Amino acid sequence: MTATFHRTHQTKDMSGYKNFGIVGAGVTGSFIVRQFLKDKAAGTIKEVVVLTRLVSIVALIVDYTPGMLTTDKLRQGSKTTIDGDAKVIPVDYSDKESIKSALAGIDVVISTIASVALGLQPGIAEAAKEACVKLFIPSEFGVPAEGATEGVLGAKARVQPAEGRGHSVCSH
Repeated sequence: MTATFHRTHQTKDMSGYKNFGIVGAGVTGSFIVRQFLKDKAAGTIKEVVVLTRLVSIVALIVDYTPGMLTTDKLRQGSKTTIDGDAKVIPVDYSDKESIKSALAGIDVVISTIASVALGLQPGIAEAAKEACVKLFIPSEFGVPAEGATEGVLGAKARVQPAEGRGHSVCSH
């Protein structure tokens, strides 16, 4: 006798979260955006906001030595095209007010920024907190960074909350 298992995508409740912001829509972020747009089309979530970097942004790039940041240019803006009913907002990732404004009304932020831009993530998390986002999920894809103090994993670990993966940032 063979058992058949079906995987179902459960997003009906989503713990009350209905408005999602994705920071970065490159390699990893584009997959997340596509799924959220499917969920929006199905009526299980209300809003999908995608923050992309401005065309000529000068960004802080992590040197991977604690405390060492260098100024460099990322690629000239995001090259990802978002198809569907997402609100795409180009922001300056080094400008907290720009990010905060874009995140107004968002329940959950998922950061998918690349490892070369991890030096910008603490500012993004702070802007999310000030915008009263309920949950911030840092760019923590790949190897776990828990306990790391140096290199790219150390840069990731500096944004993690002590209690686990996501930051509960606003209780309003």
